[in-house]
Amino acid sequence: MRRQIRAATVTLRVKIVHARGRRYVYTATPPRVRLPDLPFDHPEFLAAYARATSGAVIPRRIGAGTIAAAAALAAGSARFKMLAPAYRRAMRAEFDAILEQADDALIADLRPADIRDDLRPLAPHAARKRRKAWRMICAAAIEAQLIAEDPSATVKPPAPPRTDGHEPWSPDEVERFRARWPVGTQQRAMMELMHWTGARISDAVRLGPGMVDGDGVLTFRQGKTGGQSYVPWTCPLPPYAAGMAADRAAMHAALGAIPRHMTFLSTAHGKSRSTKAAASYLSQAAQAAGLTDRTGHGLRKARAIALAESGATTHQIGAWTGHATLAEIERYTRKASRRAAVMGTEQDRNTGKRRKGSGKQ
Repeated sequence: MRRQIRAATVTLRVKIVHARGRRYVYTATPPRVRLPDLPFDHPEFLAAYARATSGAVIPRRIGAGTIAAAAALAAGSARFKMLAPAYRRAMRAEFDAILEQADDALIADLRPADIRDDLRPLAPHAARKRRKAWRMICAAAIEAQLIAEDPSATVKPPAPPRTDGHEPWSPDEVERFRARWPVGTQQRAMMELMHWTGARISDAVRLGPGMVDGDGVLTFRQGKTGGQSYVPWTCPLPPYAAGMAADRAAMHAALGAIPRHMTFLSTAHGKSRSTKAAASYLSQAAQAAGLTDRTGHGLRKARAIALAESGATTHQIGAWTGHATLAEIERYTRKASRRAAVMGTEQDRNTGKRRKGSGKQ
């Protein structure tokens, strides 16, 4: 019997965090629960681990004046609740990452150097997101009079590398995709829907026939920003989009050739696709068409560029694409204006073609 006990093993899955010269032990899988700082074979440690992993989660005790208390205030604020659901989830994940290290540290003891230390190992985009979480926590602490000054105010996250981000699809690339994926395939329907609407993939998976109003306008609220988008669906096209009728017809043909469900991009079983699954699906389809590094966001950019080159104003593009700020749209319109300076707008070129074809000078 004694030999059997010695031979028996129990695997404990824990996460150990070292911060401020102290060691903190948590369960490895979410929701993470802090465990007592005792030897792993101590009866009290084993009992706490058993309770935590059996579903009887030990509630976290939030001390007054701690960073955890400030994070709870931030997450419960009216300002936080007004954020888009996806953004709230992202910020809660950042709060959790902060609290894994901060634990019971006092917000009054927080210094800019502490925040910089937290940001230092992160990639530029991740660091910027983490800093936003710190700003929210510190703002809530100031409002609750836990601190007088914001220690995050002077912390500058690392600058992201200079890049144009997701490459927009060119008209030739759209045609190559169409040649590889004919009407009737789910891949073609996904590309055409995103190409016409300019929607983020997180919004595209939610779009459905029920969002088309009586005037023939597809209207939906952006998941990321909460802004409204208005896309001409069956209504007459506005003058600046008159040259895009072929794109809209291609989209309707592609959607009309697949089974109709509550959402346009449903699976073959009628279930809505997740954002992650849809992004992977489109990426694989693009690669099969010989288009590497082409994404759904590149289709969004392609629509914004097409609108700008057709002479749409900044506000008209924003109404279609639902951009929360005009800064990015203005980049598209500036490029389009420079191009039009030597080539004319798409409307001008179309008008020229019609005149040439009719024999009029």
